[in-house]
Amino acid sequence: MAYTKTSITTPNQLLVALSTFATSSGWTVLYEGDDTPIDGTTGTDGKRLVIQSPSGNTIAHFRAATGNNIFQTHNTTGYKYGIGLTCSTAYTEAPTSGLWYDQTGACQMTTGEVIGCGIPINFNTAQNVYFNHMSDPAEIITISVELFTGVFQHIAVGEVYKIGSWTGGTIFSASRNSANMFPATMTAASIEATSDYVFAVNARANTFLRANIDAAPSRSPEVLWGSAGPATATADAGYTGKRIALPVFGDDVISASWYPKIPHYRYIQSQTADDTGRNVNTLNCISVNLPLAVYALRDPDALSNFSQCGYVPGIYFISTRNVAPASTYDINYPSSGNLYQAFPQTSRGGTPGYDGIAIKQ
Repeated sequence: MAYTKTSITTPNQLLVALSTFATSSGWTVLYEGDDTPIDGTTGTDGKRLVIQSPSGNTIAHFRAATGNNIFQTHNTTGYKYGIGLTCSTAYTEAPTSGLWYDQTGACQMTTGEVIGCGIPINFNTAQNVYFNHMSDPAEIITISVELFTGVFQHIAVGEVYKIGSWTGGTIFSASRNSANMFPATMTAASIEATSDYVFAVNARANTFLRANIDAAPSRSPEVLWGSAGPATATADAGYTGKRIALPVFGDDVISASWYPKIPHYRYIQSQTADDTGRNVNTLNCISVNLPLAVYALRDPDALSNFSQCGYVPGIYFISTRNVAPASTYDINYPSSGNLYQAFPQTSRGGTPGYDGIAIKQ
């Protein structure tokens, strides 16, 4: 379906708009309402939204941050306005702990701490929001927020288009992980400097996949989620106990000893802010839609062998050198009629250069 555009000024407004969009896209709203602070104090502290995919396999928990922490670990004490996301295998409306993220089979570290991803919101400032939904070949919802003119943050949840038959399939990602979702200050420069790549491998994992991988679910504690980052057991790194990989790499990943040995796009991505990358043809302004394959690390982990398990549905890696942010374009121009909406990872010519995504309409 074609994208939906709206304008919001607060995190709570974004969750209300998301609830409406998710319902119109065939997803089920399991809960929508005000939530209590996670520090145990009384009163309300931001809205909570739980949605379930049409298949019933994906349960996504969103929480608005309105000045306070929403996850156990946040690495900044500055600007605490935004929305956080984690997913689980089951849903409890009122967890005994009172914590919105305390759910059965929630994405967590090996320590048991629930983690996820999130994005900041420019509080009390009008900003455009673009919703996209795809159901073919698999379900996914994406939210792209234009915090400042031309500066975007993305958050998405859905299901991979599987290769083979295996247990799991929920995938979610955002421009930041939960520990790093808040910037120190709400400025375009701060957002640029502290964002990571969506649906990519980053030193701070912000893409997570629900999958029973080899013996991981039999470990103690069980490992039900994979993370696209290093095997560093901190909330900052976002490590779940099992690694996954995608072909887009964040800055400095390729130079790290732990980088996943898979076919990747790092050499054709922008190398610097003013580098247009190698996935662009300046003669005819073409950028090729490159698929986002998903790989899982197999046992034993020490061998670093990855197997492809699926694709992120309807989202592709592109260069934004010759496209305008949030605009739609035909592929196979001029006669295909197949439209894609183009976005930069943060901004065109910003920290990630011209790396971007194209979302099927």
